[in-house]
Amino acid sequence: MARIIESVAVSVETSPQLAGQVADNLASIVNYQQILARKIIGLPIRVKQIGPPGKPWLNVYAGVRQGVQKPPSS
Repeated sequence: MARIIESVAVSVETSPQLAGQVADNLASIVNYQQILARKIIGLPIRVKQIGPPGKPWLNVYAGVRQGVQKPPSS
């Protein structure tokens, strides 16, 4: 796979038109892989969101907010 990617990269350096076609093909491959993964594992794959991060949350039942340490589970 690495050899294929390397040879495509060398070819793309000389042709901007070929670079656009390769980029489109790679996007199609990525979409296809995501669809297959969703069907195989049965769970949706989260899409990376761009924007400000949300507030951190703390689990009140874990004792983190109160400064209480839970005994280690064996």
